[in-house]
Amino acid sequence: MRLPETCAGCRFNNDTDCQEGFYGVRLYYDRTGRYHVGVCIQRMDLCLPLDEFLTSSLCGEILRLRESEYGRLAGRRAG
Repeated sequence: MRLPETCAGCRFNNDTDCQEGFYGVRLYYDRTGRYHVGVCIQRMDLCLPLDEFLTSSLCGEILRLRESEYGRLAGRRAG
């Protein structure tokens, strides 16, 4: 699975170079104890401080993807 907007322009966005795709967020902390949210093990530049992540377009993109996947899977069960 890929994030539609974030992964679209990534140089790793292919079946050979992308090691995992997107399957969730990771929480990291730095040496000062500040938390950061990451979405890719190959693109640490996508990590954002937690407070920035919560108001970012990346957070919104993840929520939209989850809602879309839930709808797709729920529709499959109902049918």
